[in-house]
Amino acid sequence: MSTQYTYTAFLYWLLLAGLIVFFLFLSWDLQLFQTIFVQDITRISSLIFILFIAVSVHCGYRSWFVASQSLMLLKIKKLSLDDLKLLSDDAFESRSVIKDFLSKVLNSHSEPDKTLATEVLAESLRGAHQVGWFMAGVVIKLGLLGTVVGFVLMLSSISAFEQLDISDIKELMQQMTLGMGVAMNTTMVGLIASMTLGIQLLLVDRCADRLLLETIDFSLSTVDLVVDNRGEGGAPLSAQK
Repeated sequence: MSTQYTYTAFLYWLLLAGLIVFFLFLSWDLQLFQTIFVQDITRISSLIFILFIAVSVHCGYRSWFVASQSLMLLKIKKLSLDDLKLLSDDAFESRSVIKDFLSKVLNSHSEPDKTLATEVLAESLRGAHQVGWFMAGVVIKLGLLGTVVGFVLMLSSISAFEQLDISDIKELMQQMTLGMGVAMNTTMVGLIASMTLGIQLLLVDRCADRLLLETIDFSLSTVDLVVDNRGEGGAPLSAQK
């Protein structure tokens, strides 16, 4: 695992974030943003946009977290068997879920404890992503809510007129257009935001899964080396595998 590889998750998220910012700027320049937010009198589109930005920042933080844990795994792989005792020492680097997991696995002789440590590691690497997936679902549901509200506004504009004549048709069409605009705009914003968040969350999930598998594989091979006492003079673990 090279140093460049460890930052793959964050670099991919930066690429996605750059594309998102570009399309947002393009939409602003083409007056699409202004049109959508002005026509949406319910402000549901604004709420969706705020949630989208918040969850995107959350994805960025999680991608950086996964990248930092990958870097920690790379540093640990360069240690010798004699230096593995430093994993339980707080003086060794900063606190890390990868370091804590490997320390528990190497110092524990109980299989249930190792299984529990693996579950804790998986929760630490992926558990926070569930909030993002939940918010992605909330975003699309807000879009559907805007659709319903838009149709309600459109139908209520018809029921407001007991009798229609030529002079009322223009006002009726304006009110119906307003309701239809709310329905279409909120649906479009909700769908686009949900799909974009799904791509970001899927990327972070895949990178976290890959890191989890590599950490478990490294811990299994390291435990075998410790048990079989194949230290080979304290050579780095990466050279012994």
